[in-house]
This record gives sequence, structure tokens and C-alpha cells, in this order.
Amino acid sequence: MKKRALLLAAVAACVTSAAFATPQTQWQEGQWQVDLGAWNVEASADSDKLLGEGGNVTTDDKWNFQGGLTYGLTDRWALQYNYYGLKSDGNNETGDIGTDGNSQEVNAIYSLNKNFAVYGGWNRIDNKLKFEGETVSQKNNVAQIGIIAKAPLTDKLDVYGKAAIGTKNTTIWEAGLGYSITPDLDVNAGYRYVNTKLADKGDYDIVADDANISYKGFIAGLSYRFGGGHEEAPESTPAPVYTPQPQPQAVPVVQQAAVPRNDYYLESVHFGSDEDQPLNTEQSKLDHFVQVAKANPTHTFKLVGNTDARGTDSYNNALSQRRVDNVAAYAQSQGVPASQLVLNYKGENNPVSTNDTDQGRADNRRVDIWENK
Repeated sequence: MKKRALLLAAVAACVTSAAFATPQTQWQEGQWQVDLGAWNVEASADSDKLLGEGGNVTTDDKWNFQGGLTYGLTDRWALQYNYYGLKSDGNNETGDIGTDGNSQEVNAIYSLNKNFAVYGGWNRIDNKLKFEGETVSQKNNVAQIGIIAKAPLTDKLDVYGKAAIGTKNTTIWEAGLGYSITPDLDVNAGYRYVNTKLADKGDYDIVADDANISYKGFIAGLSYRFGGGHEEAPESTPAPVYTPQPQPQAVPVVQQAAVPRNDYYLESVHFGSDEDQPLNTEQSKLDHFVQVAKANPTHTFKLVGNTDARGTDSYNNALSQRRVDNVAAYAQSQGVPASQLVLNYKGENNPVSTNDTDQGRADNRRVDIWENK
């Protein structure tokens, strides 16, 4: 009977996951993200495989603390550490069973684009099973790989999903919604499910077959980002002007003065909140810009990136640079040479409208295109 109760306690102990607040698929070099949240965990396992009896063994749910820290090594790579508690209460029938412990994991994450990132890492789980005043510890080491997907529903609301597989017969999925309070602060709510190995046949006298355990429950979290950003691009050094030496002749050489060139406004390409890819509605403007640039190969085109006033100066400077870089990359992919493009980044410092309204902020999220001719 004691072994039976001990095994029931083990049901509430083993789990592998990577829970944190709204998952990010993009970051900046030198940027930090702090995640704080909670996970309401309920554990269950197949009683037929564990005990040779039908039905499921289930614990009552309990809220656990979640925490994480992510650092942007580059604009593509990030290193992440996550901590979460593993506590559950005994159910109504077996109230003397409970669990304690924690899980700590380290992941390397690679950003594919603004919608997708992949990760891989190591997860160390320290399970502490409490039964009749005794504590039994069991440590699991899990290697895992996974993918993160994220897509905007509105300017401030995202839908996200995560899926991963790992050793110990582990599978993980998580899905939910994230809401952006500011570009640096967001909250999320979702649901997470984990299935992983609990015991092999023969580990306990009463284990009927190899058995897995599933953990499921609602999660909620808060994410805050700070630091990072790129230094503003230095002003380009003008090319030296060649001045011919006077020739030894009776008639002086008269040099024709250069015709002055000026910047003329062409287009403004607009972006969504905290987005570095143009809105779908701006495609005609991009194509018009490419058409004009290819038709005038001797003209240069200045691309000036701008943001609204939400977020820190360093974050907005970097965001305006990414916006310009993506517009320039599109033009080059359509045959416009890089020598025709001059890139400039203003961050939030050159608004064309108020930052106190949604429409005003939308007007400020732009890349202005000027034609020099």
C-alpha cells in the first residue's frame, strides 16, 4: 500500500516545459527581457499503465511561480534562462499526497523572422515528492528543441503558439494571446499542455507498463524589455572633390559650375505598431518607389525611418533602422542598386502628427522617401 501511494505521489511530480510570458520572436543585440508569471497546474496519468487499473490518477490544480530572463546576443540569437515551481495539492481522495521542487532550463533561441523563432536547450527538473512526512527526490535531465510562432491580430493584440519535443518521451505545446501595453511591456494569457515520461516498467513493483504523465493548465504572465538598440549610423563622409591644376597656357581655363541638386518628397511607407515590415496596404507605394528609382539611375533616394513616441529612445532608434533596412532590402531585391540608396534613422524625433492619438501615432510610424535630383 505504501508503494502504491508513493507512486501516486510521483504522478504529480514530473514535467518538462519552457513557460514564460508572451514569447518573443525578435529582439535586439544587448536587449534584456524579464518574465514573471504563474501557471495553474493539474497533473494526470493513465492508471491502467501505472497500477493495472482503469481510469486516471489526477491531482488538484495549484498556482506556481514562473520566471525567466532573456538576453539578445545578436539581432538573431538570444540566450534564455527559465525557472518554474513544481507544486501540487493532493486531490480529494488522496489529500496526503503533494509535490514540491523546481525546474531550471537554458535555451538558445534563433529568430527566423518577425513571426517565427526556433530554440533548443537543456531542462533540469528537481522533483521532491512528499508522502507521510517523507521526501523522495528525483532529478530528470531533458534535451529539447522547439518552435515559437507569433502573429498580430491588431496593433496591440498577438496570438502565439509554441511546440517542442524532447528526451524522456516529452512533447510540449502552448498557445495564447499577448497584449502590448507599451512596446516594452506586455501581458499574456494562455493554456499549456505537457506530456513526458513518468516511469518505466520495473521501476516499481506495481508499474504495469511504461507510463507517461501529462500536465495541463492556464498560464498568465508579464514581460518587460529594456536595453539594446543600435548606435545611430554615422554621417557619410563626402567624396573628395578633384580640382584640376591650371594648365600653362595663355587662355585661362573656365570651369562650369555644377548644377545644384535638391531633395524632393516621393512617398511615405507606413508600419504597424512595433512592426518593422510595411503594412500590406503600402505595397503600391513600394512598387512606385522601385519604378521611379529604376527609371532614374542617376538619382539617389534618401530613406528616413521614423517611429511613434511609445518606447525608449534606444528602442525606437533601432526600430526606425530596421524599418529603413527592410524597405531598402525590398528595393534591392527588385533591382535597385545599393549605390542609389542613402539610409537615415530618426527614431521618434521627427513626428509629422501628434503622438496623443491612435491616428497620429499611425502617421508617425513611417519611412519617408526623398528623391535627390
